[in-house]
Amino acid sequence: MRDILDFFAHEDDFPDLDSAGAAERLSRAVQCRTVNYADHSLTDFGEFDKLHALIRDSYPHVMAAGTFEVIGHHSLLITLPGSDPALRPCLFMSHQDVVPVVEGTEDDWTHPAFSGAIAGGYIWGRGTLDIKNQVFGCLEAAEYLLSHGKTFARTVYLSFGDDEETLNLGARALAETLQGRGVTLEFVLDEGGGKIESGAPYGAPDTYLSPVDLMEKGYADLELSVKSRGGHSSRPFGGTSLGHLSQAIARIVENPFPVKLTPVMVGAFRALAPYITEEPLKSLAEDVEGNAGAIAAICAQRRELFPFVTTTIAPTVIRGSSAACNVMPQDMSAVVNFRIAEGETVEELLAHVRAAIGDETVSLRFLQANDPSATARTDGYGYAKLTEAMGRYFRDVVFVPSLTAGATDAHHYEIICDTCLRCSPFMAPPEDVARGVHGTDERISLRSYAQGIRVLIHLMDIAAIAP
Repeated sequence: MRDILDFFAHEDDFPDLDSAGAAERLSRAVQCRTVNYADHSLTDFGEFDKLHALIRDSYPHVMAAGTFEVIGHHSLLITLPGSDPALRPCLFMSHQDVVPVVEGTEDDWTHPAFSGAIAGGYIWGRGTLDIKNQVFGCLEAAEYLLSHGKTFARTVYLSFGDDEETLNLGARALAETLQGRGVTLEFVLDEGGGKIESGAPYGAPDTYLSPVDLMEKGYADLELSVKSRGGHSSRPFGGTSLGHLSQAIARIVENPFPVKLTPVMVGAFRALAPYITEEPLKSLAEDVEGNAGAIAAICAQRRELFPFVTTTIAPTVIRGSSAACNVMPQDMSAVVNFRIAEGETVEELLAHVRAAIGDETVSLRFLQANDPSATARTDGYGYAKLTEAMGRYFRDVVFVPSLTAGATDAHHYEIICDTCLRCSPFMAPPEDVARGVHGTDERISLRSYAQGIRVLIHLMDIAAIAP
């Protein structure tokens, strides 16, 4: 893999960009410990207030040109009005909240997790990759354009939820607020992608690609419960609750969901077809739709592509086991996490699981569940402008329509937008993402942060500024 910085282009654009000041502002944002727990009694909302004050103080042109609203609990909506009401607005979004540091790992950090240290060519700390960099990058871009006398023709919204990592109520409130005001959007840009990777898993080892995520897989936490009287382990007539529960989990895992090439992945292979050099994918990609089954089967055998072609199954939690080896457990439960493939539903998932278990003594209920998101358009204004901007600042990269196996806040905006794109311009090496996102030593390089801001300046300019 080439160094991520080797792909950077046009770093001389916007020569008066205050990169050092931008880094310092992100550093101060990291120092705001905006960890939002599902149990709000554990959340210090004073840290969100500090972040809001930092935004107000740091971006005077944004504050002068726009309106600053706190929506719901602590979500933010900044409206930069455009001059042409015939143009549908665009919305740049991210989230203010960050995940906590795992207890006991605090000393594993090179620099403390909420220090915002600027050292060794990096900004360090929780939120530098997930995803205060995008919150403040959007603000930096808007401030730069406004401070240079630019005038918005298309209204621009900057929308920052406060609980993406937990309840997602903030994004829902923001989207519903806009819907209530009669707003429909030209496009939404949220977190996603943020990486440049080898095309080798797709049979294109000489090509580098970057995903533009068009949709999110569905999400489900399914709880399995088995009740039992317990008792002495010498009399396990009919089996134990742990045995029944284990059997149910095993049957779910042993009955995987179908493997298929979804429409988004058809688009990915069509985009990559000219670059695929390895067989059998080279020949198969000459007719992606006709060979969809064979391509999907190959994807299912590759770690990198497996989540993109099926609903995944991950048992994650088990509760209620006995504390003693000679005592049978009583009521037990487990949770299996599913990421639901495009074209499937929560109801279909439940039917599949019930049939696989085949045991009515195992109770099933969703702790939370939602269908896959809608798929963003690739034939419209938003996708064209985004890929144009990304292509200017990252050379030798093929931008590929893709999907995210995780979840973001973007799907809440589907009620007012048909082009919700998930693509962060803040590129980081795969090892930094794997280690730092929700982990230890989260950091972003100064050059990566500045380059992402350039992308956003250019995108706002070509998408929203009056000619």
